[in-house]
Amino acid sequence: GIDVLLSAQRVGPTGKAYGLDMTDEMLALARENQRKAGVSNVEFLKGAIEAIPLPDDSVDVIISNCVINL
Repeated sequence: GIDVLLSAQRVGPTGKAYGLDMTDEMLALARENQRKAGVSNVEFLKGAIEAIPLPDDSVDVIISNCVINL
């Protein structure tokens, strides 16, 4: 969630940053970090990269971090 929080700072108060994870544990950690940071323009979603739970054409940039581990 740290990358999402940094992205939220970058887009400013009129933008929004989304975080996606498939595990409840990581989402809970991300939301706790969001609460501690006091960031409001972030939404963390549960889902898989094969079916992101957002409408088509609703985001401008996607950052992928630690997704594929070979």
